[in-house]
Amino acid sequence: MESLLRTPKIALLIILALLSLAVASCTPNANAEIISPDLGEKLAAAEAGSEVVIQPTPEPKRLADLSPEEITAGLPPAIADALANADPSHGAELALQYGCVGCHSLDPAQQMTGPTWHNIGDTAIERVPDMSPALYLYESIVDPNSFVVPGYPANIMPQNYGETLSEQEIADLIAYMLEQHGQP
Repeated sequence: MESLLRTPKIALLIILALLSLAVASCTPNANAEIISPDLGEKLAAAEAGSEVVIQPTPEPKRLADLSPEEITAGLPPAIADALANADPSHGAELALQYGCVGCHSLDPAQQMTGPTWHNIGDTAIERVPDMSPALYLYESIVDPNSFVVPGYPANIMPQNYGETLSEQEIADLIAYMLEQHGQP
């Protein structure tokens, strides 16, 4: 045995075999409970012999699942009327003209001063509870500090877009942002 261990190649093979066994024995159990807020409750129920029911993770709402009324609920009537005839491509031009793209990106991997606009149409549905996506976007334009996305600074976005943009321009920007949904 000593002569076998003196041969470096054989010694290396033995070490690799032992390491392979060690790694294989550390394979996690795919059926084991993972750490979650209700893990204690689940383990206690399992120990007591009770049936453990695991609820599926709810699917987030998507803009495509909402009716036009749900999308625009709460908007000022003049903005809702303007949104009915809005031009999203003009909204994209306005985003360039007013420098919105300097702080907001359509690329989710690009970290900027403001939150991404990637899927903002879908994100806006649940960003502020009980607020429609169009109303959230409207408020974000005319009163940007009314809700600041966690992790982003307040008082960065100009506070006067409600006065400098026309109702139609605001509607065009909202239409452009609402088009940003359903993306992978």
